[in-house]
Amino acid sequence: MLLIPPALVAQDLPNEAYVRKQRDTWLNVAQNSKHDMEAWHKVGEFELQLGNADASIAAESKAIAMHPKYAAAYAGRARAHFDKRDFAATRADATKVIELMEARGGLQKYLEVEQPPEHYIASYRLRGLANAWESKWEPAFADLAVAAKLAPNDAKLEVERATLFEKAKRPKDAIASRLRAGLLFADDGLKAKAEEQAAVLKRLGASREAAQVEAKLASKQPKSDLPD
Repeated sequence: MLLIPPALVAQDLPNEAYVRKQRDTWLNVAQNSKHDMEAWHKVGEFELQLGNADASIAAESKAIAMHPKYAAAYAGRARAHFDKRDFAATRADATKVIELMEARGGLQKYLEVEQPPEHYIASYRLRGLANAWESKWEPAFADLAVAAKLAPNDAKLEVERATLFEKAKRPKDAIASRLRAGLLFADDGLKAKAEEQAAVLKRLGASREAAQVEAKLASKQPKSDLPD
């Protein structure tokens, strides 16, 4: 067994120390202002990064109390509820975000006109994942399909979709999502991640799709200008 000295365990990692400092800075701002909803939202975000879901929910709730139409705070609270595996509360807050964002112009506005903000995309994703955890597959896949339309270049989202398609015994859909993920990873030059998707495609019996990912990877490899 590997024993780690208690003194080392007690020390914050550099990233955690940075997050704590940011949390404390925004908390000081929030506590010294009566109406700074953004400060409370920031506190909520940093609390969640520190693993403090309850504190995050409390902070986001203060932001919402100040401004009941603050979509980003509902999205932050949805993330915290999801961390606590409170899927009903996750769905409720994610739905509120979607309603607020689509109040003027609907979904089409973000598909055709405006760049969708991250918290809006995340709300479709979170609601979909909350449903998936309870095996409510159809609403889960419907929400994740919208998230994929809003973020068509998000390879990680495609991996999530593929994993859920596999769990729901939908191999054709799983293969399609694995292929998109592999091609996106290859486009970004993420060789190991693209190769991982190609390997899964082969396991699923999709050799042709795996070859597409491998071909895309090969086309991204730097070519030597040295003579043969």
